[in-house]
Amino acid sequence: MAQEFATGGQLPEGASGGADESAHQDSSTRLEQFGVGVSASILLGAVVGVAATASVDAGGLPLLVALGIGFILSPLVGLLFLRRAE
Repeated sequence: MAQEFATGGQLPEGASGGADESAHQDSSTRLEQFGVGVSASILLGAVVGVAATASVDAGGLPLLVALGIGFILSPLVGLLFLRRAE
């Protein structure tokens, strides 16, 4: 039976997902929102780090610090993006 489905056979009625499909789409959307928040935090850390490196004569240390803070805070920003989406 599994080979029939793998080779292009039709799924039996009710096996296409139904309610599970909408739950999957909801979790997928939530995961995307979280990912956007994480990415935004890391990108903001990098931008602030580059600006700080350009304005302060301290080598690459400000970039590393700002980017590190962006990585550390990224899960929190991801959760904030989830809250904002609800």
